[in-house]
Amino acid sequence: MGSIYTIRKAVPDDAAGVAKVHVDSWRTTYREIVNDEFLASLSYEK
Repeated sequence: MGSIYTIRKAVPDDAAGVAKVHVDSWRTTYREIVNDEFLASLSYEK
């Protein structure tokens, strides 16, 4: 049975998806730990 996942190096076209995962993970994980202003300042575009 084959794997449904493919592991590969990231390419520039992956940047938007990686940024979304990164920012959303920080906002979820560090809510009530890190200052709300800081979490709100995180951006998908930066």
